[in-house]
Amino acid sequence: MYNRLLLVGAGHSHLEVLRQLKEGHRDDWDVCMINPSPYQYYSGMFSGFTEEIYTEGEMRVDLRKLTKSAGVHLIQKKAFKLKAEQKKIVCEDGSVYPFDVISFDIGSKSLPATFEDTIARTIKPNYKFPDQIRRLRETNKPLIVGGGAAGTELAMAVQAYKQKHNIPGQVRLITAEKVMSHTPKWVSARMQKLLEKKGIRVWQDERVEEVFEEFVKTDRGNRVRHTGVLWLGGAIGDPIFENSSVAIDERNFALVRSTLQFRDYDFIFGAGDCTTMIDFPNLPKSGVYAVRQGPVLWQNLRSYLTGQPLESFTPQKNALYILSTGGKKGFLVYGPLSSHNQKAWQLKNKIDREFMAKYQ
Repeated sequence: MYNRLLLVGAGHSHLEVLRQLKEGHRDDWDVCMINPSPYQYYSGMFSGFTEEIYTEGEMRVDLRKLTKSAGVHLIQKKAFKLKAEQKKIVCEDGSVYPFDVISFDIGSKSLPATFEDTIARTIKPNYKFPDQIRRLRETNKPLIVGGGAAGTELAMAVQAYKQKHNIPGQVRLITAEKVMSHTPKWVSARMQKLLEKKGIRVWQDERVEEVFEEFVKTDRGNRVRHTGVLWLGGAIGDPIFENSSVAIDERNFALVRSTLQFRDYDFIFGAGDCTTMIDFPNLPKSGVYAVRQGPVLWQNLRSYLTGQPLESFTPQKNALYILSTGGKKGFLVYGPLSSHNQKAWQLKNKIDREFMAKYQ
């Protein structure tokens, strides 16, 4: 039977699907990928790029090359609306693409709609990151909004770059909760000390309410001056699901079953940060899980297209996290274990380079 499989987005899980197709594991399918950029940038290397450890080419996958080798047609457009009942996807330019089976791996947003018309910038979509960080790291008072893994890691990377190049000023970080609030208290406390030790000014339990050209105003009435704002607050779902008929959670993420199928549609799949697993609603939006979902997504897409039983994805209980802290040092956390040294960064570097080598 002839089927059209449409892959929307080029996140971690979809890269694995492309790799499997490249290896020749396919039947008589017509496969297309819709993605606005010809490149997919790997966020795990963003901090290293900021410090000039990695080049731009080392942290990105050339989708034109990968899709061609996988026999997949790349459509460089932004998907806008899903018409689930009609099995069609509408792009921003009005073009419409039909499908038999569709899969989403489009990541998430971080900049709230209320700040989209301000000078605040974000790392998403990720192909905009290189130019944004090049400008921000050269300024005197760069401000990071968000105290999660991405915010703290990039704050330290920008600080390391500034020190390396003797650029005056201080990186600033504002977080609405505690630093690394979704981790155990001892992890949060240790990260706070690391930030302070590196000379980063931190405001905790303080929410940015307004963004102006030269300062932001917080809910405590503080005016924090800046020379550029990079917004890395909590993840928000892409508007494509809110504009469609699919089930979503309170943050606009699509609800998926353990088989990575959408709650109400067997022929719609999703993985990575754009989804919330019904059985694991509090699972962090982290690439750690998206990488693990890749092989299951691939197997289930293939099984669905060939009429075979699907398998379930169960997240690992303890995930390994290694945050780059600047100067080729890493902060490793695995369950109750932690360490902060060069060996941790070397392990992160090894994992990241091996991941990229599979797709470049």
